Amino acid sequence: MAFITNGLIGTNLTRTTAGTTTDGENAEIQLGTTALGTDGTEWVYVQAGAAISQYHAVGIDENFQAAPLTNTVAATSHKVGFAQVAFSDNDFGWVATRGSNISVKTRASCAADVLLYSTASSGRLDDTVGGSGIAVTGVVLVVAASTSASAGSTVREVLATFPTLVEP
Repeated sequence: MAFITNGLIGTNLTRTTAGTTTDGENAEIQLGTTALGTDGTEWVYVQAGAAISQYHAVGIDENFQAAPLTNTVAATSHKVGFAQVAFSDNDFGWVATRGSNISVKTRASCAADVLLYSTASSGRLDDTVGGSGIAVTGVVLVVAASTSASAGSTVREVLATFPTLVEP
């Protein structure tokens, strides 16, 4: 796990705090605050607009509400991130938005160093565009995902260089 290297030193990137609404009320710091970390990582402080599992790719809207990335969420998101811890609905916390040594859930079989896409599967990326999948440019798997993964997904390391959602 990365550590903060800029002015927010001491911030715990693995800590989430409970929220009660989806408007940022009771956030410990301003939603959208960014922090730089080790391994060239950048993190953004968000509020979960739905429950998010650890290692889910997430779509982040203009109000810094994050939700597990699906084709539908990707179509309305302004930014993509990667939850390194689980969030309950309305929780506040940090998601990685770029850097190395970031983990993400993928479909069972994905090649390394190729373009990844959103899927209909909540929070998972794939190297095959299916249906209304949206390209997640600037993100590649470091190592191919194995076909032996259980439940149709696996967790792999990605390198994220200013990821962007691009509709076909």
